[in-house]
Parts: sequence; structure tokens; C-alpha cells
Amino acid sequence: MKIAIISSPDIILGFKAVGVEPHGISSLEEGRQAITAIRQNEDYGIVIITEDWAQKLSVELDVLEVATLPAVIRIPASAESTGEGLRNLKKIVERAVGSDILK
Repeated sequence: MKIAIISSPDIILGFKAVGVEPHGISSLEEGRQAITAIRQNEDYGIVIITEDWAQKLSVELDVLEVATLPAVIRIPASAESTGEGLRNLKKIVERAVGSDILK
């Protein structure tokens, strides 16, 4: 399965070097298009998105998160973290194991 990253073009460069498929976005419309393309392609197992864009695209990400795959992982952007990534990870673990083991 493929791994994708959605973020600003300057952040995704390092991920491209390790085989993650980059989706560089600079606007909400580009973000919506990237999410639509990922949703339509069943080859993706993981979608990484920076917290800043995850907040802006939360409605579109809700559609992805309903399904088992791809798993949506939020990571901090170059700015300070909002804590959304950790909250999302707790939600994923709780769904997988049945309880919050990351208290």
C-alpha cells in the first residue's frame, strides 16, 4: 500500500526522498483535490497531513476517517504543535484496541 503526505510544498520534500507520495498544497482547493484523489485511489494505506492543513481541511478528512483505510495521521508542522496529532493518534489506538491505552 502507498503512503501519501499532504502539506505545504516546502515540508513534503524530505518525505518524497523516502518513498512517500507527496501532495504539495498551497490552498484549500488544492487540499480538497488531493484528498479527493487519495479517496478515489484504494492503494493508499496511510495519509500523513500536517496539523495546520488538517484543521483547515477537517470536513474533507472526516470522509477519509470513516473508512478503515487509509489511516489519517496528523503530524506537527514547522510551526508549534496544536496537539491535534496526539489526540488523533489516541483516537486511532482506541478504535483499534477498544480502549484508551495512551492516557
